[in-house]
Amino acid sequence: MTTKDYPSLWGFGTTKAFKIPIEHLDFKYIEKCSDVKHLEKILCVLRSGEEGYYPELTEFCEKHLRALAPESRALRKDKPAATAASFTAEEWEKIDGDIKSWVSEIKKEEHKMYFHETETFPAMKDNLPPVRGSNSCLHVGKGKYSKRPTKKKTPRDYAEWDKFDVEKECLKIDEDYKEKTAIDKSYLSKIETRIETEGLTEKEKDFLATREKEKGNEAFNSGDYEEAVMYYTRSISVLPTVVAYNNRAQAEIKLQNWNSAFQDCEKVLELEPGNIKALLRRATTYKHQNKLQEAIEDLSKVLDVEPDNDLAKKILSEVERDLKNSEAASKTQTKGKRMVIQEIENSEDEDEKDGERKHEDGSGDKSKISFLFRLCKTLPFNMMSWLNFSIFLLALPCKFTSQLHSSFS
Repeated sequence: MTTKDYPSLWGFGTTKAFKIPIEHLDFKYIEKCSDVKHLEKILCVLRSGEEGYYPELTEFCEKHLRALAPESRALRKDKPAATAASFTAEEWEKIDGDIKSWVSEIKKEEHKMYFHETETFPAMKDNLPPVRGSNSCLHVGKGKYSKRPTKKKTPRDYAEWDKFDVEKECLKIDEDYKEKTAIDKSYLSKIETRIETEGLTEKEKDFLATREKEKGNEAFNSGDYEEAVMYYTRSISVLPTVVAYNNRAQAEIKLQNWNSAFQDCEKVLELEPGNIKALLRRATTYKHQNKLQEAIEDLSKVLDVEPDNDLAKKILSEVERDLKNSEAASKTQTKGKRMVIQEIENSEDEDEKDGERKHEDGSGDKSKISFLFRLCKTLPFNMMSWLNFSIFLLALPCKFTSQLHSSFS
């Protein structure tokens, strides 16, 4: 008999839990009911007491449910914690003996540790107070509990603030930050960049290449670009793929290795012509290698396929700006003034030639030196002034010295 055989009566209502009709809480219904789940719900309601306490009905429901389903969960009851009265005298003596033996072993171990510490630190035994609630002493180094007054680093008045060096403190903070963020890269040299693939199937190669690529992705996301390049290289050595080359190119760009990144972009475009990421990254390498026209060509290809690509638009605007600046700089360099050089032959050149001839003969020098001595004697100069003036006159062409000679004579 199921619950459908007994439709609910509107006058009785239902229980709060499980919405069981009240008329189902009856000896006759429970005796004829064969639905185990429904009986479990009825038993749960009877035990809760929300519809009243009926010990006989509850016990009858348990017996009927046990007859239908002996292993039902609803028949399980919580057992209280065991006490000494729950065991026999022999069982309790055995448990008590085990506990006492364990306590005695723990005390022996503590005693051994205590004597070991007193032998190691004999001078500190009388200096420290005993631990509260025990006879043992706490044996620790004095340095741990010595409190020395430290200087206050933060200035407390205006005079100290005047002496406070802000730049020095900022440099200290930067140095501390660099020391904390510095990563030891020596372990990278121990990892081989190639993986032997002899005897491996295609599935095994694919699995290895994917695993190494994922390692490179983790390193890239954490900012370890050198490690990322190494793992991408390992993945490519197993199975060269477009994704691995593309990812390694991006890592090389982060390290500003423009030539290596360019080579990886070329490999990607060989395997998959028109790859958007490869074109963008090759344009970036062109930009930093000052190949602006080639960068514009790659970016134009990207925008032809994806007109709304924001990164391509941004790089293109930067490249066009750099191109305009370079053209303007080249124009300013080419501009200049033209100077006309003309050869003029006059008497001064002939006089200079005559003077050079006199220098070759030695007669011009002698007349000039004698003239300088006579001129210096007439002027009110001291010795140094005469010397400087005579050097100045010696440097003059013969034409001027001859005019001075005629004027003074």
